[in-house]
Amino acid sequence: MEFKTLANIELDELLEVFNLSFSDYIVPFHLTKEILAAKIIAEKLDMNISVGAFEEGKLVSFILQSEKLENGQKIIYNGGTGVVPGSRGKGLVRKMYDFIIPSLKERGADVLLLEVIEGNAAAIRAYENLGFTIIRKLLCFRGNINSGVESSTVTIKSLEDFQWDNLRSFWDIEPSWQGSEYVLNPMPENYQALGAYSDENLVGYIIYNPGARRVLQIAVDKAYRKQGIGSGLFTAIADGQPVAINNVDDVSKETDVFLDKKIGLQNWLSQFEMTRSI
Repeated sequence: MEFKTLANIELDELLEVFNLSFSDYIVPFHLTKEILAAKIIAEKLDMNISVGAFEEGKLVSFILQSEKLENGQKIIYNGGTGVVPGSRGKGLVRKMYDFIIPSLKERGADVLLLEVIEGNAAAIRAYENLGFTIIRKLLCFRGNINSGVESSTVTIKSLEDFQWDNLRSFWDIEPSWQGSEYVLNPMPENYQALGAYSDENLVGYIIYNPGARRVLQIAVDKAYRKQGIGSGLFTAIADGQPVAINNVDDVSKETDVFLDKKIGLQNWLSQFEMTRSI
């Protein structure tokens, strides 16, 4: 078994192993080449710090990773771990981390970060055995936006100027990696960003990926809540098709109730965010 970075991996080979690894997953899914390429770009995954296990020259396992500097810490995010069925039970995830962590330390990395499905007890135990600890629970929602949700008196229009300090002041909870400022700055061209304005003052906003049908961020100024602004922002992206919003910190019960009762989305899956210092 050989371990090396994925710097020279072909996308087609990674796609084949990715889909085989997740074919019998607790939530099975299948990516196209275009969707995998979009994921790599959207999550700023870096093949130079991603790692693979190769058996007789063929990729059989991988960890896709990205890095960001936040609050003085360099964080390494695990954007996906996969092992093909025939290579499981060999401790490959531990061995891949053992291989890549020295390189990450040389880059000044401080923390490893990942997400794992709440019901995947085996994976949770495996990561705990690697030194990871659960730091928060994240809720995933999906469904059709309620028709006729209340509108408000604000004007909703394209959001062009991203004053992140101002946007952060609207937050009750910190977004997960996929919806973080690091990933969204600069804003991907194919994303839709709408702002809610009261007398030209921004009082709420939504960031939406139409291709994935996923809301990355939604927030309303605390002084303007309970006025239908959040509902109006969801209505503005509604087209009759289901949407999703992933990894909402469950500490915000207000957000949970809003998405469920007001917007009509269901909490269909929950994950744990886990970290480990290195």
